[in-house]
Amino acid sequence: MKKFTLPNGYISYSCSAFETGLLGGMGVCDDCGRFSPRGYLVPILNHYMCPKCFDDWKHRCRYYPEDIPFESKNAAYYESRIPMEVNHHD
Repeated sequence: MKKFTLPNGYISYSCSAFETGLLGGMGVCDDCGRFSPRGYLVPILNHYMCPKCFDDWKHRCRYYPEDIPFESKNAAYYESRIPMEVNHHD
């Protein structure tokens, strides 16, 4: 799982369907309902999304600072369950 921040400020993670199993998921997009071997965890929505649904959402989502505690709680849970990718800079 790899963490990144969207231009609007929300946190997201790229991950595999296998990794969602560590959260009790099955790699099924919470928007369209289709299986996606790779996708995105979105803490603010507490959703796993396929690349198409994620791309649609990230272009229309709006950042609300009052969402930060909810997003932080979900992000901490994801990071406690799924190993993060480590970037080695040599």
